[in-house]
Amino acid sequence: MIERVRIHNIGGIREAELSFTAGLNVITGESGAGKSSVVRSLELLTGSRGGVKFIRAGEKAGNVEAVFTGSTITREILSTGRSRARIDGVNVGLSECAERVNSLVRIQSQFAQMELLEPSQQLAMIDTCLPARVRGEVFDSFREIFDKASASSRELRAIKKRRSEIERKYANAREIFDLVKIARPEAGLEMRLETALSDVTHRISMRERARESLNLLTGGLSENGLIGNAESCFEALYDFMGEDEADEVRQLFVVMRDSVKGLSGEIGNDSDDAALRDETEARLGALRRLKRLCNIPDEQELLTYCDEIYTNLEWLEKSYKELEGLSARSLEEKKRANALAMEIRRSRHEAGEKLSGRVNAILSELAMSGITFGINFTGLQKLRRDGADDVEFLLTDGTRSGAVGKIASGGELSRLLLALQLSLPDEWLPPTIIFDEVEAGLGGMAAVLSGLQLKKLSQKCQVILVTHEASIAVLGDSHILIQRADGESAMKNITGEERVREIARMLSGSPDMSEAQEHARILLG
Repeated sequence: MIERVRIHNIGGIREAELSFTAGLNVITGESGAGKSSVVRSLELLTGSRGGVKFIRAGEKAGNVEAVFTGSTITREILSTGRSRARIDGVNVGLSECAERVNSLVRIQSQFAQMELLEPSQQLAMIDTCLPARVRGEVFDSFREIFDKASASSRELRAIKKRRSEIERKYANAREIFDLVKIARPEAGLEMRLETALSDVTHRISMRERARESLNLLTGGLSENGLIGNAESCFEALYDFMGEDEADEVRQLFVVMRDSVKGLSGEIGNDSDDAALRDETEARLGALRRLKRLCNIPDEQELLTYCDEIYTNLEWLEKSYKELEGLSARSLEEKKRANALAMEIRRSRHEAGEKLSGRVNAILSELAMSGITFGINFTGLQKLRRDGADDVEFLLTDGTRSGAVGKIASGGELSRLLLALQLSLPDEWLPPTIIFDEVEAGLGGMAAVLSGLQLKKLSQKCQVILVTHEASIAVLGDSHILIQRADGESAMKNITGEERVREIARMLSGSPDMSEAQEHARILLG
């Protein structure tokens, strides 16, 4: 709980110190006295931003220090827009300060009421009413399996996405692999293949020409050829030649036949070179097709790209089994999560019915017997970490029905929230609740009944209430009066006759009216 608050240069307050007790603490004073400055000061501790506008006019800095049971928390704001926060004298970040204070204090005002009735807050209220086993064991199991299912789903999406990208990117991988097998790419290959193809083509061409010439000379298998024809011609000339000359010619033809006799074997055949030429042409064609298909002109880059394809397609093949296993596991995790979510849903419906009953019982004590509070649950198709339900608080009065945040008046909303706080388990309540004129819009019996319920609430947690209602102020265990004089706000704890005079002022507008003072004494009992 808050034991003491010191305020320096915030709003209309230059210097002030307030002491609070357990139970119901009321803060009163005329309009403009500085009551709202106290609330704004406490809001600064909860992490409220835009604090510069709260600095007292003409000052360079302002600060508020709250002494809680067990710790002291301070926030200082500078006119430059910067701020500092300290917990027990140690500098901390604003978020850490706000987190600590918000675990200790809840500020409820006409503006804060709507935040308390946000769907997430409503669901949190319901969940505090669940059986201990559901809030503990079931929710822990659900969140654990939900996190696993979510992780599996993310992993599944990632694998499917990668598989899809690989299949799309390497849609022509089969043709590429076939070409790689033929081309066997390596650095500088195209130039070497071109040279090799030129060489083997030249050798084949030379053999063809040699064989043609040899066939002309020998006539092949069916004709005499040039040598045989020439020898036949010389047969008719030998008789006209000298014997020596004729012998020389005859010997020449013998030498010629012997010379060409082994040339056929020397020339050889083209089968090996033809096979080499065909292989080289095929390899060169495949390499060029591969380069065009991959749009990569450099062989080294092509090798790197092919390695990348191999790696990705190897993963693609292995990932199929992984995908099957992960899909089965994800399905099982979702089934388990759904089963636990349904158990939570059933418990929420039961808890909602009991909470509605308690709230309606209190509303009848707050002069709202003609209004019925209800809770509407909507099942979600998709699980969230808090289950599979949306919740909406409703009000019905016979002529209208709808969400409380849309149709409830300010007074109705104030009383509803008070009824909720009294109906919820004590663990929902923070050590301290600060109410800023939540009785606005109430009067007469409704204000009296609300005061009694606030008093009841103060038995569960410390309540600090800024109020204009005398019927509520008289219920306070501690009473702080804020007065303004000469542009300064001053505050003090009042008892006895000082408190009688303040209640009289709240009743009649004048602290000195005897009838009002007498009425005040009666109310103070």
